[in-house]
Amino acid sequence: MKSKYAIFERFNLESLYNTFLGLQPKEQMIAMIVGGIILLVIIIMPVSLAGSKISKLEKSISTGTDQINDVVREIGEYNKEKSKLVAVEGLLKAGYDTSISTTLENLATQSGIKENVESLKERALVPSEIFDEASVDVRVSRVTLAQIIDFLYKIEGEKSKVLRVKQIQIKPRYDNRKLLDTNFTVSTFKLSSEGG
Repeated sequence: MKSKYAIFERFNLESLYNTFLGLQPKEQMIAMIVGGIILLVIIIMPVSLAGSKISKLEKSISTGTDQINDVVREIGEYNKEKSKLVAVEGLLKAGYDTSISTTLENLATQSGIKENVESLKERALVPSEIFDEASVDVRVSRVTLAQIIDFLYKIEGEKSKVLRVKQIQIKPRYDNRKLLDTNFTVSTFKLSSEGG
């Protein structure tokens, strides 16, 4: 029965050396060059293959790291936008004015033009997918530019409620060009019960 190491048993360094010494000097030189080349190929080939494989793995790791950093950055941006959304939702929940006409009358009093408010006409609630909008059409007459600016500023700057002036029309009066007649719409918002 042959051993699996039979090739190595037949490989005898002493007989190989004797054969080498029996060669002509020119043949010895060629045998040494060929042996050196074979030895270099045996050593360099695995090292270069391993180096190539390592380089591919390093590139793959670098790409994976970049992708992880991109995902982390996107998660950070998502969380930032989500916190903004939560803040806006909180503002809409807390800032809805159920008595918008009363609030506008109080702000007109603070601006000193309550007697100049001719009408506050509430519009029907306008539902949408995200929020519902309640509006009031306001008509103010015989006011100065400074008075109407102060009134509008107080409406938009109301801290506890979300009030927005959506449409405005200002005309000078015919009997006194320094006084103005103004029509505008003020809206307040709340999250829709249908939308989410």
